[in-house]
Amino acid sequence: MTEHARAKQWREERGLTLDSLADLTGYTRQMIYWMERGQSPPNASHKKPARVSPWIWQRYKMMCAGVEAQLQTGKTFDWGL
Repeated sequence: MTEHARAKQWREERGLTLDSLADLTGYTRQMIYWMERGQSPPNASHKKPARVSPWIWQRYKMMCAGVEAQLQTGKTFDWGL
């Protein structure tokens, strides 16, 4: 299974919509949509969708780990200061 397919499956198994995951993370709905396609959206520098870079996947996975922790504990992140 591809990385982007696992990302979509993870979200769906937790009952999260694109909008609800966007609300929890600060990512846009559109960015989550493109991540789950395994592509970066087209922009001025590249007219066609491009593959997601490994470092972007790492960042996305860390964000999902934070959401997972919040869903499991019911607590939101606090800097603890």
